[in-house]
Amino acid sequence: MTSFPEVKISSDRLDIREFGPHDAARVESVLGLEALAPGAPSRPEGIAGWLADGVHAPRRAGTGVHLMMLDRAAGRIVGSISLFHADWEVRSAEIGYGVRGDVRGKGYATEALTAVSRWALASGGIQRAWLTANTDNVASVRVAQKAGFTREGTLRRASLEDDGLHDLALFSLLNDEA
Repeated sequence: MTSFPEVKISSDRLDIREFGPHDAARVESVLGLEALAPGAPSRPEGIAGWLADGVHAPRRAGTGVHLMMLDRAAGRIVGSISLFHADWEVRSAEIGYGVRGDVRGKGYATEALTAVSRWALASGGIQRAWLTANTDNVASVRVAQKAGFTREGTLRRASLEDDGLHDLALFSLLNDEA
């Protein structure tokens, strides 16, 4: 396998799937809310091009896939979750996620991380899912723990943010643990 199969995951409240051209209005409604995948446009004019091409670049390269977290009942994007840095020899991939600020603390990140990691380890072709979280970001560390990931250690001063260098907690989940 050199790429992820098509992703359509349903959890208790979420439909987790790839972005498509028909999602332009949904994407526009969350611009600037930290709810979109890396590389997302910051202005409405860039949405059509991003949905047609940019959001799918990792899939074409075989390195990952960007997914939306769609609240099924409300019909709105509450966040995004991505598999990236896929290594098909080792069969591992990193997972990253973000949830819009106005719905944080409602369990969406944990629900999505649990669903996507289980899918990736069962059907997605990988045997190891991993993620990092800023050690100062207690909520993100808690999400990884609640989703069943094991903390492997700390990458000291491994992340540069606006306020300087930060340590990253490294977590993983293996296919025989999921």
